[in-house]
Order: sequence, then structure tokens, then C-alpha cells
Amino acid sequence: MRNYYCIVTFHTTNHALTFEKMLKRKGIDVKLMPVPRQVSSSCGTAAQFPCELRDKISTICLEQHIEIDEIHKIEEKHNNGILSKLFGQTS
Repeated sequence: MRNYYCIVTFHTTNHALTFEKMLKRKGIDVKLMPVPRQVSSSCGTAAQFPCELRDKISTICLEQHIEIDEIHKIEEKHNNGILSKLFGQTS
């Protein structure tokens, strides 16, 4: 059985906090977390969310001018994360 989740990475911690605040204001529960080892980023903070919300979240970020680095899809398989980059978005 495969489990998936998505993360978004940021250029700065401030961008991560702005992202979390805006998404929670929109009623979307996101979880801030350290960036997984498989992902490199300028900032050590990422936000986890269900992959089915990626288009909605991407749209909100564009409309609200929230700066993100990239969105990644993480596959958890037998406790070994396999990273699949969905798409990158730079500000």
C-alpha cells in the first residue's frame, strides 16, 4: 500500500509562516515541518498538505502573492520516502 502527501518548500521561514497563516485563514489545515532530507531548499521549513489540494493551494498562493519555492509529492513506502517533484513554482 502506498501513501502520499505533498509538501511545499519556501525561500525563507517568514514565507512559510505567511503561507500557514493564509491557508488556515482559508480553512485549509497545513502542517509546518522540517524539509525532508530528499528535498533541498534555502529554508529548513516546509508545509505538508493532502496532494488533492495542490491545485487549490497553488491558486491561493498566486492570488495572495505568497512566495513559495516548489511543491513536491512524497511517497511513503515501507518507511522509505520516495520523492517525486510535481512542479516547481518560483516567485
